[in-house]
Amino acid sequence: MSKAHFSKALRVAVTSFCAAGVLAGSVFVGAAVAADRKPEDALKYRKGVLTGLAWHFGPVVAMAKGEAPFDQKQLSERAAAMAALSNMLGEGFIQGTAQGQIDGSRTLPVAFTDSADFQKKLEALQTATAALASASGSVAQGDLGKHVAAIGGSCKACHDTYRAK
Repeated sequence: MSKAHFSKALRVAVTSFCAAGVLAGSVFVGAAVAADRKPEDALKYRKGVLTGLAWHFGPVVAMAKGEAPFDQKQLSERAAAMAALSNMLGEGFIQGTAQGQIDGSRTLPVAFTDSADFQKKLEALQTATAALASASGSVAQGDLGKHVAAIGGSCKACHDTYRAK
């Protein structure tokens, strides 16, 4: 294995390990931290994380469609950011932040009453972004569309069920 390939493999392994640690830590800390958060702050946080996801997803979609030059380095950086952000998103969904409970929320109350399905949809986003992050160093432009479809599909599934139109 060349030094460059080893270095790249090491970066991917460290990134994956760190992401797994963040996810595991957020599961244990999230409930305790959420209890101390105000709904207004949680909503701002949630909107910020979603804005960050969209910020990184847009250029990835453009690369997949051939509307922007395919750039493996940029893809890898954006995919890693999306994976990290998707793992942070759940913390912003606390009680008191549904539509009708706080101004500016488009999250339907059913997200909190059917939390098992909501969590399943969030995990689908996390899985899809992690898959892209894992493959981003070697994925060809022609194969990028399947990752974009998986991420976009997970967003759509959640929005169709839990977001006010």
